[in-house]
Amino acid sequence: MSCSFVRRAAVLSSGVVLALTASGCGSSDDDPSAGETDAPAATSSASSEPSAEPEPSTEPEPSDTPSSTPPETPAATPTAAETPAAPPNGAGGSPETTEAAIARFETFLHALGANDVTTMCAIAGPAAAQAEADGFGPCESTMPMMAGMLSEEQSAALSTATIDPELVDDSSPGQVVVPAEAIVADVTFTADQLGDTVLAYQDGDWFVVD
Repeated sequence: MSCSFVRRAAVLSSGVVLALTASGCGSSDDDPSAGETDAPAATSSASSEPSAEPEPSTEPEPSDTPSSTPPETPAATPTAAETPAAPPNGAGGSPETTEAAIARFETFLHALGANDVTTMCAIAGPAAAQAEADGFGPCESTMPMMAGMLSEEQSAALSTATIDPELVDDSSPGQVVVPAEAIVADVTFTADQLGDTVLAYQDGDWFVVD
């Protein structure tokens, strides 16, 4: 059985080399000491002349009115971290039948043709997770790479592709194997281009596992 298209795309994405540039910066703390000369405080000498009678104080009394301005509360800054939606885990579900597996894979092919990464990751999540565990990139990076391997003509053909049920292998319970030649589209796909796809019934729905 040939290598599946999901794994082939993961292998391709692993060939991207990231160049890491290390940069160092030094800092020197110059602490020039500025000599400070303390000027002696001027000493006022008391007048030897007799002082006149003190006049009554006319200084205004300090105001005891507190400030009415309330303390300013800093506004909370919401985090704009975008969390990708989790794939539906049997939310709608489908029966454990070959027909349901074929319909599920047709949805995956249509999403592949439209470069719908969310739908592709929802259906092929187990296969992408296994590829990531093997050291390849996450689903959100391998699926766009997978779609980029197709020509515009192939993408358009997959958007309306169907599966010939006569060429599907459903001999194993809970598992359906769809060979590339079972894909009926305006463009012929070979095993070298797509490979065989294995779907398994998990958590009440069909998923691409290889």
